[in-house]
This record gives sequence, C-alpha cells and structure tokens, in this order.
Amino acid sequence: MRNAGGLALKRRRILQAGCGLIGAGMGGGYPAALAQGPTFSDAQRTRDRIVAVVRAFDPGYKKPLPDVQQVKPVPDVAVAGVDTHPDELPLIDYFVGDLQLRYSFDDAHYLTSVSAADLKRLKLKREELLPLAIANFRRRYPGVQVERMPGGIATVGNAGDLEPSLMLDSGFWDLERNRAGSDIVAAVPARDTLVFASRASATHVGVLKRVTGEVHEAAGGDALSRKLYLWFRGRWEVFA
Repeated sequence: MRNAGGLALKRRRILQAGCGLIGAGMGGGYPAALAQGPTFSDAQRTRDRIVAVVRAFDPGYKKPLPDVQQVKPVPDVAVAGVDTHPDELPLIDYFVGDLQLRYSFDDAHYLTSVSAADLKRLKLKREELLPLAIANFRRRYPGVQVERMPGGIATVGNAGDLEPSLMLDSGFWDLERNRAGSDIVAAVPARDTLVFASRASATHVGVLKRVTGEVHEAAGGDALSRKLYLWFRGRWEVFA
C-alpha cells in the first residue's frame, strides 16, 4: 500500500534537520519483483494510468549495472515463489547505478505491475512505455512541488511514492540546471524522497550526501539508494 504517512514524516524531519545545519553555518540473483496486489478490472489497467516507478536492485544482483543512464529491459526478471507465464511477469528496465524502473498502473492505493500481456492488450510497443509513463506522470501529478531548503538544498513533494519518478523528466532537470547555473546532484534515498542540490557548492553536496545516508538508514524496507546522481548533458550518471 502506498503513502505510509508516519514514516514519510519521520524522513521529512531528518531532511529538515540535516538541511538546517547548513543555515547554522556547518562548514546472484535476480532483480527482486513483487507479486501483483489486488486484481483490478481492465478499465482501470489502462494506458493513461501507466507510470514508471523508481526502485532499487536487490543488493545481491550480480550482473553489471550502468554508471551512466541506460534505459533498457532487464531480461531475467522473476517473482520469488510464484510460477507464472513469462508474459505475466513485471516489465523492468535498467536505469542508472543501482536504480531500476518498474512500469505500473497507478492507483490511489496500489501500484500494480505492467506485463507483456498488458502491452498486447493495450496495443503498446515496449519502446513506447517510457515516454508514455513520463507524459502520464506530468498529467497525473501537476501539483508536484519543490521546496527550497536552507543553503540551496531542495526536496520534491506532493507525489508520494512517485516523487523519485521526477528523475525521468529531462525538461525539469534542464530548467533546474539553468536556474542553478551548474550541474545538479540528486539522491533518492527512499521510495518517497527526492532531494537535490547544485554541484557548484561542495558544502551543499556534502550535506546532501550525509542526509541521503541518514534517510536511507531510517527508511528500512522503503529504502532506495545511498548513491548520489549527477544530471550531466541530458542524462544521469553515478556521482558518488
């Protein structure tokens, strides 16, 4: 189920506390995939509900992961403990670093996986998924907000578990880069957390790295990545 309010508030307070220090002058395996939740009618499993959800690879995943953004299908997806037809398996793409993209039907309470069978039913090609998901995110979450915290740190809000999905909107990051006058460094330490800063300030990037570690530690099962990612020349790459 989406949007666990208490844990999200706790992570929010960690971010606020960490960013407040700036103002005070502080100088294997297969990619894990979950079986689908409740069954929804085809009327709800429509193309206008498809979004790309940012998740992390299992730490035991043994194949090489890209240090530079490279969206392409993960071929060896499996659902633990579930024997199902390949066409019913979740569709997952590599993204960057230890992050992956899971294509899902967006619902107020659940995110349910998009499968190859869904693509056939909806007459969609695999390569159409990402641009469709980005367009749907923009349309479904027009109220996404950026909060500018002390010292140049910013955090994304108002999209719940899909806040990290804003990483996929190149137009947004190009605008942020122009606004900052430098490249942008971002982190997604938890499923509902996206925080970023200008690369121009080593102090801000250092605080971003520390806060990322603290939020990741507190997130438990909702943790994503401890890595920092650099928006550079229209794509993400592992920064630290």
